[in-house]
Amino acid sequence: MGFAAILLGLAVDYAVVHYQEALAHPDLSVPEIRRAIAPSIFWAAVTTIAAFLVLNFGGLPGLAQLGSLVGVGVGLSALVMIFAFLPPLFPERARPRPNRADTGRSRDVKPAAPVRPLFVRSVFVGTGLLVVSASFALCSGLPRMDPTANALRPRTSQAYAALETIKQLLNQKREPLWLIVEGRDEREVGRRLDAVAPLLDEAVSYHLLSGFTLPTVLWPRPQFQTANRAAAGQLAAERELLRSSASSNGFAGNSLALTDGILDAWRQASQGTNVFWPANPMSDWVFEKVVARTRTHFYALGLLHSALDSATANPASFAHLEWQLPRDGVWLSGWDLLGGAVLSRVKSNLWKLVLPMVGLVLLSLWLAFHRLAEVALSLSILFISGLCLLAVMRIAGWSWNLLNLMALPLILGTGVDYSIFMQLALRRHHGDLTMAYRSVGRALLLCGATAVSGFGSLAWSSNAGMSSLGQVCAVGIAGNMLISVLLLPVWWKTFAGNSTAAEGTTPGPGPARPAVPSRLYRAEFWRIGLFVARKLPPQTSARLSRILAEIYWRLARRRREVIVQNLLPPLDGDRAAAEAMGRMLFRSFATKLADLLGYEAGRPMDAMFGESTGWEHFVAARSAGRGILLVTPHLARARVGA
Repeated sequence: MGFAAILLGLAVDYAVVHYQEALAHPDLSVPEIRRAIAPSIFWAAVTTIAAFLVLNFGGLPGLAQLGSLVGVGVGLSALVMIFAFLPPLFPERARPRPNRADTGRSRDVKPAAPVRPLFVRSVFVGTGLLVVSASFALCSGLPRMDPTANALRPRTSQAYAALETIKQLLNQKREPLWLIVEGRDEREVGRRLDAVAPLLDEAVSYHLLSGFTLPTVLWPRPQFQTANRAAAGQLAAERELLRSSASSNGFAGNSLALTDGILDAWRQASQGTNVFWPANPMSDWVFEKVVARTRTHFYALGLLHSALDSATANPASFAHLEWQLPRDGVWLSGWDLLGGAVLSRVKSNLWKLVLPMVGLVLLSLWLAFHRLAEVALSLSILFISGLCLLAVMRIAGWSWNLLNLMALPLILGTGVDYSIFMQLALRRHHGDLTMAYRSVGRALLLCGATAVSGFGSLAWSSNAGMSSLGQVCAVGIAGNMLISVLLLPVWWKTFAGNSTAAEGTTPGPGPARPAVPSRLYRAEFWRIGLFVARKLPPQTSARLSRILAEIYWRLARRRREVIVQNLLPPLDGDRAAAEAMGRMLFRSFATKLADLLGYEAGRPMDAMFGESTGWEHFVAARSAGRGILLVTPHLARARVGA
């Protein structure tokens, strides 16, 4: 059920941000609010989904399932919150108001109120104190790494408590290690048991082990049974002689009950040719504790008692013994070694989680901002919040373990959401800190609280590892959220606000007018277009151009909005008609562009012209001595006017 708490804490974020944006702009319709806030929700959801999906590469099946469930849930919740959340709440704002048809054309960009210097200095002083305090807390060292498997145990268990009490009373400071010996038959297992015993005696001699127990004396030896089968049969045949001798010497009849049982077993063993296993209840009870048999393999269990206490022992202490043991059919295991083995696997897989997550975060930040300054600010938040997390862990005495290491990609993916929301809000409101806080800041505080509550609820999990995972994630996300809401706006205003203002970004969720040329106006793209025009037939080139134009129409939200706003006045404010007309113009322009690329690529153009008529009108006007006005229309697919 842990995934449900996490999913509830994350999914509600998108609803709160969307709803708060609608409250902050009561004059805007639901589609306009959606166009304004959807990019923030989209990129935040992408990083969060990726953070949970990469848990599948961590090597822990339970966490992999948790990551898959939460990742799918976050994706579905983002779609629901973007497209289906606001319309039922604001049915009267389903369409733009008629008197706002030319709002995008007439809106004036009002400069944001200047930030008081004292407030700016306070924010930077607070940032410095935060970094210095966290660094000072880490002077004594980083949080330690717990190499044991305690993270896999229950936090409170009466059974474990009783077991610990019994171990203390028996003066057994550690649980015994398990030595598993496997073979295809009894002979192979016996040989391996004989090979292991001297190595364990050596480990006892240098005080790595205090002792060991192997089922060597109980294990059936086929070669011994073959040699003793005749003697056992002969002794079993002399039962009456043994009974009469005992009776003549004063023994009662029932005193030979054990002897009769032994002779029965010897008689049964002497009559067969296969390896003999005792089948009486006592033998079954003993063998089921140390022996396992299948149709194809046999297994023997030995117990090794460590001479080291829990404070000085670690998995590395037994590395030399593991290296000495035979490679085939012999395994050294145990609860203490399990923690080190799983932790080493998690460490080896950690780069598979962190590196893709870092790459995806950088890509998402660049696609969301397209500015190095804003990307650097988001990364700075991750760095400072990570520093604060380490400081809190050090002060609280928390340690890293094989489960809460998975918090690193989670914090990296979910924590960056808050900086994306806040910086895009500052862009929309042209650096107006007050408006950005009203529309997004307050929502992020509530969103962060729900996310922290979702992860923090894992602190009450019965599993120690899941509890520590929830604690680490809650602290890391809380740091990201608070820094993004309280400190980031002033950072952005100081380091990135000027460049944003210079590019002419308009505030608010309304239409944004890019003041810089599109990045598509580049020589490289033109050369690619010429290459494609030379290789593909004209119809295929035109079809491909229209497909790309359709994709650009859907993705280039800001430029699409400029076209729609320009078409609203002649279409009497009918936004649906303006969007349909703009889409048709995009497709027409794509066809013209394909023709132009074909012409530049050297494709014959004669077939594209109709009948050349009208020259006589030019000659008549010139002969009459009247003035001539040449008009070159660019309609349909016309390229050349005359």
